[in-house]
Amino acid sequence: MMRYKTVAAMLLPSILLIGCGGEQTPETRRATSNSADLTGLWRLNFETSQSGLNADAGITYTLVDNGNELNMVACAGRQTATLARDGNTVSGMPVGEGTITSNDRMTASGGLGDSEATKMTTNPAFDMGSLAMSGGDLGSISSANLCVQSDYANILGQATQERYSATILLNGQPLTFEISRMGSIGKGTYDVNRDMSEGGIQVFLKSEALKPRVNRSELNLRNGSLTITEDSLVWVKGNFSADMPNGQTVAGNFEFEKP
Repeated sequence: MMRYKTVAAMLLPSILLIGCGGEQTPETRRATSNSADLTGLWRLNFETSQSGLNADAGITYTLVDNGNELNMVACAGRQTATLARDGNTVSGMPVGEGTITSNDRMTASGGLGDSEATKMTTNPAFDMGSLAMSGGDLGSISSANLCVQSDYANILGQATQERYSATILLNGQPLTFEISRMGSIGKGTYDVNRDMSEGGIQVFLKSEALKPRVNRSELNLRNGSLTITEDSLVWVKGNFSADMPNGQTVAGNFEFEKP
């Protein structure tokens, strides 16, 4: 198990690229109140601004509260680490020491920017939607053991890139499914291409578990389309059909809860 000093490296990749509570209505972001401890599923929203470039990142992770230590599983890579807790201070947060304001909220400030973490549910499990796809040598992949991260960058108010990155487990190993676009991602249909040219969208898969199926650990889909059917406060949903590098077609659908 990794110690807390390694946590920033686990949580920051997307940044570097640019219980309690009752039932929730469909358009209400999940949140808790008056939790007994810090255990649960958390979202951390990070903001930074440098030389006209503004970036927002949504990061998710789970915590299990063991008193002076917190066991954390990060969405990216599904890696486990141990954070140290001293009173209301948590060491190892990605943008500096975290300050516990309640069992439902933490804040942190550092050289990169400011962040606020809020608890989504007291259950420490990744249940942020679903992903299903199938085709050719890829076979069928489907999971609701899913976490979502996002990042959005703009220069002087103009969107430059938006991305959603979901991670599931495939044969016990993390599989990352990303959709990225130069500009913003909203409802509509986009061409799938490798370089996001001419308003298109990139669909990227990465996992060591892909090698036995397609003889590679990374895939950029191409020659197809992706449709966003819902882009609400809580959800981004859609479907896609595009080719793998070997020419075989992969089709699928996704429902991602926004971090």
